Amino acid sequence: MSKILPVIAVILLAACTDDSSSQSGEAQTGPVVSTEDFRVAAGSDWKGHLSYLDYSSGSMSRIPVEIEIEEPTGRTLVYSIKYPGETQYNAREKIKFSRDGRQLDGGLIVAREQNADGDLVLVTTFRGEDDDRPADIRMTYEIGSSEFSISKEVRFEDDSEYLLRNKYSLSR
Repeated sequence: MSKILPVIAVILLAACTDDSSSQSGEAQTGPVVSTEDFRVAAGSDWKGHLSYLDYSSGSMSRIPVEIEIEEPTGRTLVYSIKYPGETQYNAREKIKFSRDGRQLDGGLIVAREQNADGDLVLVTTFRGEDDDRPADIRMTYEIGSSEFSISKEVRFEDDSEYLLRNKYSLSR
């Protein structure tokens, strides 16, 4: 009997964890990304605008923006943001990639697709805060050689729909 118990335990464990969705590699690992996926966007001359929801007025505002994306290194992508006419807001930002490639800046990659133009589209989700309130955050990255965008959508606890919080839309 003592020899059978370990065998039964293994069988029970296997039965409890057997899930048809775990049979494919995609279900086990999910979509992944690497710094190589962003290499096509490296360089300067990115010009466009930042659209953002102004919570005080409840309306979308839009300002010009320029971005320079550095060559990705290691597990980090660095980019510089310039706001013409509002240089006090210029910033240097980083996007960090998890070791397994399943997360960007702590957000789980839930989708990896190509749009109609052939550009890579990545979607991440995570729990965070916006406007000092708990929220589900969805980030969408569209990465191409001539088009680049990063959008942030927010769904507050009592809401069923995501709202667009901000979006950088650039071209070169």
